[in-house]
Amino acid sequence: MFATVVLLVVVAVLVEACRMIRDGRRARRLNRALHELRRPLQAITLSLDAAAPDVGAATACLEQARAALRDLDALVNGGPRQRPVRRAAVSDVLGALALRWRFADVAVEVDHGDVEVEADIERLGAALDNLVANALRHGSGVVRVRARTLAGKARFEVRDGGPAASAPSPRRHDRRHGHGLRMVADVAAGSAGEALPAAPAPGGGTLAAISLPVAGGAAGA
Repeated sequence: MFATVVLLVVVAVLVEACRMIRDGRRARRLNRALHELRRPLQAITLSLDAAAPDVGAATACLEQARAALRDLDALVNGGPRQRPVRRAAVSDVLGALALRWRFADVAVEVDHGDVEVEADIERLGAALDNLVANALRHGSGVVRVRARTLAGKARFEVRDGGPAASAPSPRRHDRRHGHGLRMVADVAAGSAGEALPAAPAPGGGTLAAISLPVAGGAAGA
């Protein structure tokens, strides 16, 4: 009898633990989806609140917000969360990024020949936006974005002038934050690429990057 009671207690504890784990994972997925929606909405606000409102930049950010809203809807109500993988020119990806960040101190080297990548282009753009947002928040100076191709890979680099002079005060753990870099890693892994965490760059500053295979496997220089 005692053994049966103990077994029932153990089963009840395991069931509750599984529920908490499941709820925790769902909360993380929801917070990540909200994070990806919150960022373009903030960018739209900043674009339109500028002394000279930039409707073009706001419209470009609106496309990212719509994509994030579709992901959130799929997470809450069910449905496919996969979006089509398609081929896009690296210069087009960088051009769209430059348009979304015209309101900020972000310089983008857009011209990059005819090199192409295959990826979920909307999520790739969101991943790059996360790297730029982190550089603006934690770095100093103008944030510079460029792409390099080498050995069949296109590497999108985001570089700032180094840590900000006054680091932000430590903040309590907030489940709404800290999702950007995980999203970048997921996007890279989903396209057989690699996310390179922020690290000191040669010549100064801090550099983070995401590297994806060049479409067709061609080697660049």
